[in-house]
Amino acid sequence: MQTKKGMLYYGLWSLGLLIIEILIGSFVPHSMWLRAYGGDILVIPLIYCLIRIFIKVLPRGMPFLVCCIGFLAEFLQYIHFAEKLGFEKGSLGAIIIGTSFSWWDILCYIAGMVLIYAGMYCRTKFT
Repeated sequence: MQTKKGMLYYGLWSLGLLIIEILIGSFVPHSMWLRAYGGDILVIPLIYCLIRIFIKVLPRGMPFLVCCIGFLAEFLQYIHFAEKLGFEKGSLGAIIIGTSFSWWDILCYIAGMVLIYAGMYCRTKFT
């Protein structure tokens, strides 16, 4: 179980990343790089921080495992899983699962994982 200080730390990071994701999705035009890739890069650190709210000690490979969650989501998009479940394009279920596979998204998830490892390094090096 995470300490209250740790829960607050990762809770604030989660909230901040979620707000950034919402702002990107709501206000950044589809044609901009930030809209196309920024949200995909930040979703992996967001999931990691959400997990860290509840768990104090994670294996060093946890960022990779979280990245694999992104890979799974992308695979589900590749096999049109949302359509197979009967979700209409634009529905909440289709938005959560996603509807279009992209190799660029895979690269974005890897970049998000690298951000987590960089944050872990900086946190241990400078604290």
